[in-house]
Amino acid sequence: MNRNHMKRLLGERERLRLQIEALQNQLLGIERAIALMDGSAGETGVSSNGRERARNVKDTVLGLLAQAGEAGLTVTKCVEMAQKQGSHLERGTVSSLLSRLKREEILDLKDGSYSLRKPVPRDASQTTHTH
Repeated sequence: MNRNHMKRLLGERERLRLQIEALQNQLLGIERAIALMDGSAGETGVSSNGRERARNVKDTVLGLLAQAGEAGLTVTKCVEMAQKQGSHLERGTVSSLLSRLKREEILDLKDGSYSLRKPVPRDASQTTHTH
């Protein structure tokens, strides 16, 4: 029984970690969208750091998805909206990112449109306190 309890706790920890990461990404995406709308994004120059570029693409895409709400966005619509806001995104990069975020359960895919997954609240009876 102790082993099963430990396995459950580890699973719960991982689920919460993923949920926190998804929320942090949503927040970063919204902040990036606000910066794009302000016109203050992209003023810092071009970075040669591929990781930073990937983070900027991810933040931009998550911001666009946050703006779209439950309706979500297709890959093409995401690229078009980014272009209107002054960001050039490659379709293949966006497609790959959206697929990965769906696989990581950060996004949902319905009728060809991706949308941010809402965190599922846990029942109080299922919550394990580790204080």
